Amino acid sequence: MILISIIIFLAIILGYGVYTGFKVKAEIISLNDQINQLTIEKQDLKQDYDNLQEDYDLLRLDVQKIYRSCINEGPCKGHFPEVSWYCNNVGDEITGSYSASHICVCSSACEMSTTEINS
Repeated sequence: MILISIIIFLAIILGYGVYTGFKVKAEIISLNDQINQLTIEKQDLKQDYDNLQEDYDLLRLDVQKIYRSCINEGPCKGHFPEVSWYCNNVGDEITGSYSASHICVCSSACEMSTTEINS
């Protein structure tokens, strides 16, 4: 009777150990899957970061070009080269096309030209 009790007790312990082992193995597999998913996300974020860095570098170069342009000097001050705006005959910016008499544009050499608007 004692021997049977010990065998049943050991069987219960063995069964619990096997159950716990399967549970731990399933948790390890789940954690490995999460690690793999996080690794993929890390690689995607790294690629996104690299792409944004390239875009930032291009924007930085564009800003450097703008500061070298005529945006801060002469009659084209405050305007980008080759971008038109409504103006009067001396180049002052006019809001709205109805009251403007000319269209102004600055060349890349910071020379402003005006074209009269024919009504």
